Amino acid sequence: MPALHSLESDILSALWQAGCLRSIVGERFVPSAILTLLFIMALSVEGQPKSVDLRPRLEKWGLGARRQGGRGTCSVFTIVGALEFAAAKKQGRGTRLSVEFLNWAAHKAVNRTADGGFFHELWKGYETFGICAEEDLPYQSEYDVNLQPPDTAMENAKKMKSLGLRLHWIKEWDVKTGLTDAQFEEIKRTLAQGFPVCGGFRWPKQAQWKEDVLQMCPPEDVFDGHSVLLVGYKDDEKQPGGGVFIIRNSGGNGSDGYLPYEYVRAYMNDAAWVE
Repeated sequence: MPALHSLESDILSALWQAGCLRSIVGERFVPSAILTLLFIMALSVEGQPKSVDLRPRLEKWGLGARRQGGRGTCSVFTIVGALEFAAAKKQGRGTRLSVEFLNWAAHKAVNRTADGGFFHELWKGYETFGICAEEDLPYQSEYDVNLQPPDTAMENAKKMKSLGLRLHWIKEWDVKTGLTDAQFEEIKRTLAQGFPVCGGFRWPKQAQWKEDVLQMCPPEDVFDGHSVLLVGYKDDEKQPGGGVFIIRNSGGNGSDGYLPYEYVRAYMNDAAWVE
C-alpha cells in the first residue's frame, strides 16, 4: 500500500483492503491530491445504487411516452425529452415541449433540410431560438420543409432560454466506437444523480425483443442508427453485461424497453444530458 500521508483513515484503509483503490493506483506512491480524487471516485462507484428509475418523476410531471410515427425524428424526441425533464426540475412542473419547433430551429441554425438531426445540431437550434410549448406548434405526422412557426411560438421559445439549460457531453458522436469504462460509469452516475441521458445508437436492422429487452446482435446486423432517452438502469447478473438501461423510445409503438449493458457498451455512438 502506498504512503497515504494525511489521508490515512479507517475508511480509506478499508477501501484499500477491499481492492477499491489498489486496482486503480497499483502498488506505488501516489501524490495525496491525486489519491484524494481517486478516493472520491471509488466512493462514488461503490456507493452507486443498484437500480434507478426516473419514470415516476416523468409521469408525475405529465411527461409520458410519445411516438414519432413514420418520421425520422427520434433524436429530436430524445433531446426534447431531456429538455422537458431539466425544465421541470427547475420549474417544479412539467411542460410538454414542441418537437416540431426544435426540429425547425435546428434546421435553421445549421442550414439543414432533411427531417431530424444530430444531437449537436438540435442543441444549436435550442441555443439559437429556444423552444416553445407543444401547444404552440404541435407535432405533425408529415415533415413540412417550408414550415414557419407563428410569432407566438417564436416569442415563447425565447422565454424558455431564460432557464439557462445546458448540454453536457459524455461522449460526442463517433459511429466507430462504443463506450469506454469511464463513459459507461458516467452514464450510470448521471442517472443516479437524477438526470436522463440522451443516447444515439447503432441499431439492429431487425430488432429482436425478449421480455422488452433488446437482444444483442453482431456488428454486421446493425445500422446507424436510432436515438432513445435513457431514464434508468437495473444491475442484473442474468443480463448481458450485468444489467440493463431503461429507455424511453419514441420509435415503433412508443413503449418503454431495456437495453443490455453489453449492447450499450458496444453500440452507443454519443451520449449527453441536460441540466
